[in-house]
Amino acid sequence: DAISSVERYDPQTNEWRMVASMSKRRCGVGVSVLDDLLYAVGGHDGSSYLNSVERYDPKTNQWSSDVAPTSTCRTSVGVAVLGGYLYAVGGQDGVSCLNIVERYDPKENKWTRVASMSTRRLGVAVAVLGGFLYAVGGSDGTSPLNTGRDDTTELSSAERYNPRTNQWSPVVAMTSRRSGVGLAVVNGQLMAVGGFDGTTYLKTIEVYDPDANTWRLYGGMNYRRLGGGVGVIKM
Repeated sequence: DAISSVERYDPQTNEWRMVASMSKRRCGVGVSVLDDLLYAVGGHDGSSYLNSVERYDPKTNQWSSDVAPTSTCRTSVGVAVLGGYLYAVGGQDGVSCLNIVERYDPKENKWTRVASMSTRRLGVAVAVLGGFLYAVGGSDGTSPLNTGRDDTTELSSAERYNPRTNQWSPVVAMTSRRSGVGLAVVNGQLMAVGGFDGTTYLKTIEVYDPDANTWRLYGGMNYRRLGGGVGVIKM
């Protein structure tokens, strides 16, 4: 079910605490931090696909909805920040899986389309490394929210966006197909965590080395996870 509640983790006390709820219920929402504000982009509220965006200010513990909406409704969307812009990547709009990419300029409160990915991806994981925006895995068919899994293929492929040329280019594929995979940057490498390969929910982890353009398996979690959110905290 779609929910609006939000929790915050304190690594010093090893505790989760409730903070202000979003104004809308959202599942499949994309989140990222830009200028110390947490943005929640798109999602599905249980009945409709959303293009609305809201942002959270931790200083005031308040969400504001005065952010321009994306041009396309999106759930299972990937969101990341590169060069002072907030990017919304892929997802699905309730009719089709998307390869559309747009970016938000907070100074102008405006979304602008940029080059589309070569592959349609929902449940895609995105992260920024070395000045590139990476889009990893996902699936290229319809979502269970829509018409089921009949024409869904989980993806192992990955590609990256160069904002200087406004072009996407392929990188080597992961060792496993992964939709709903978590992605983070650790020590200059991408870490892909869990997901679903079309048959099994995964607990395996693999790491991408941008210098060698290779993925390698890197152990596993204690539990299998689909749609897990991952992030890095410096201790």
